[in-house]
Amino acid sequence: MNEHARACAAYFQSRPGYRRILSQLLKKYQSYGRPAGTIRLDDATREECDAARSIFGRPFSPPLRFQAAQFEAALQELRFGKLSLKEVLEAYFDTEIRTKTELHEEENSRFSAMLTQALEETDSDTCRRWLQALREPQCGGYQLIRREAAKDPDGTRRALLQACRGLELLTRRTKGTIRLAVLSAQATSDPHALDSGTLCGKLFLYLLAFRSDLEAPANAEQRDSLYYENGILCDSISSLVTQVGLVLHTGTREHPAYRLLRQAREICTLSLSSLSSLTGARSLSGRAYIVENEMVFTQLCDRSNQFHSPLICTSGQPSVAALRLLDLLAAEGTTLFYSGDFDGKGLSIASQLRGRYPELLRPWHMTPDDYDLCRSDIPLSEASRSLLQGCVGTALETSAEAIKQFNRAGYQELLIPLLETDLTKTP
Repeated sequence: MNEHARACAAYFQSRPGYRRILSQLLKKYQSYGRPAGTIRLDDATREECDAARSIFGRPFSPPLRFQAAQFEAALQELRFGKLSLKEVLEAYFDTEIRTKTELHEEENSRFSAMLTQALEETDSDTCRRWLQALREPQCGGYQLIRREAAKDPDGTRRALLQACRGLELLTRRTKGTIRLAVLSAQATSDPHALDSGTLCGKLFLYLLAFRSDLEAPANAEQRDSLYYENGILCDSISSLVTQVGLVLHTGTREHPAYRLLRQAREICTLSLSSLSSLTGARSLSGRAYIVENEMVFTQLCDRSNQFHSPLICTSGQPSVAALRLLDLLAAEGTTLFYSGDFDGKGLSIASQLRGRYPELLRPWHMTPDDYDLCRSDIPLSEASRSLLQGCVGTALETSAEAIKQFNRAGYQELLIPLLETDLTKTP
């Protein structure tokens, strides 16, 4: 480093009034890559104004202002000889000045090299297409990986390679499902590396979404559904659905244990794990009725021995297990009747299920007249009202408009007599 620059830096370091001035000059140089921009200290102290006067040879008072280029020109008049502002700043801060453009270019180069390395180390066509797409900001996962790579390049590269390894192993499977922890252990030796809370797990979800041509999951239900659609079981014990009356098949025959429960009209709770071993589900009547609320379900089941059709409870937002069961019924062409609360959540679930099974799902006692019978005095929350917007243009639009008009929720519990009659009276 230039000895004159060191001497000049030592001079400035011995006078605290230059600290904030030089800090601003450093920021301007990093931003522009040259002496440019205006230095401004609105609250400049007497010491800082005196420091500026020593450089420029004229008095200053708050607010202290001058051009960075003027400061470099004034440096030439000092006793330290011809010096550039860059030399002085590097000596003063004991650093190498790198502009934002240079840093950005270096970051781009590292990012590109990381993607190239991953491309060279994967044999999966899906992974290769995703890695190629990741060079563009609109690709799912781009923002996450750029942000993390800037903080921890090595950790991000490792997580990216592990996510790709996970999909490679998944792709090689020809049948059956695999637990997420097992897949993770096989791909990385760590059973928790692909958990959705880790960087590797988040990248793996983006990769699965890319593979399925879907948006990245926005909530736990979408996440678990994405796993399941790709043959991965995650939390397969606590994902549950409850039913009474369904014929459940294993292989080509009715499952013997579930047959006994059906014949006894007993309530049966199914986990995603148990559902994954079933080959089919059907209703003897060709119909299946669905309720959102657990209390409504159990109250109705007091007369389950008189039901002409099975009854299913989603317990709120349908779990992956519930969707798996409904998919099995839909495959048999079963007509599905859904009843939920008259609020944003209830109508949103009905709308989602109708979108999933457009030819089979029927809203069940969810008309404006039904709303009049069960309307409460409880105001809707803003979140609930916003969910009603999803019903525009659907069969539930008139009900949604009635709810918005009164701004009151309506609850299934007050419709139990009507629901019970439908379940016990031959259609």
